[in-house]
Amino acid sequence: MIYIVSYELRPPTQRYNSLVERIKSYSKWAYVCESTYLIKTEETAAQVRDALGVYIDGNDKLFVGTISAPAAWKGLPQEVSEWIKTNLD
Repeated sequence: MIYIVSYELRPPTQRYNSLVERIKSYSKWAYVCESTYLIKTEETAAQVRDALGVYIDGNDKLFVGTISAPAAWKGLPQEVSEWIKTNLD
């Protein structure tokens, strides 16, 4: 399953590095744009949310949802476009 992960971290505590490291620990991921990644995993959306949720605070926001073909995009780097084309079902 491919998920779109979007987040907004608010002051006072903003643990970007920890959250991004955890996102990148998934074997397949792509950075789409500011605060938005795609990941491919067999986990459920709730499992991904819970795994990433330990890196955010009560005033932060996190969204995890499925994404599948067809999809359209513009302006993404070539390597991200290729990742999407290769991984979308």
